[in-house]
Amino acid sequence: MNVCMRASFKCSWDDMIARLESNMASITAAHTDWTVAKESDHSLIFLANITDFAALSEPMMNEDQVQWDRANGVEYVAYTMQPMGG
Repeated sequence: MNVCMRASFKCSWDDMIARLESNMASITAAHTDWTVAKESDHSLIFLANITDFAALSEPMMNEDQVQWDRANGVEYVAYTMQPMGG
């Protein structure tokens, strides 16, 4: 996994997960794997192995998504990661 994102939101958990699943399904060529950990009813931790960051930006930054995030009080903090040597 090379991306970690924490998201907080005001909508329901089910609505947030449905939106995330839809977005990730629309860009299957841009990632090899992803998972979500429930932090609370209104926050999550998202981990993904993104292979095409440009393709990821389309569902995350298009006007429809920006409006959906605003309407549902979604705030993201994203991090890139790399494996620790060992």
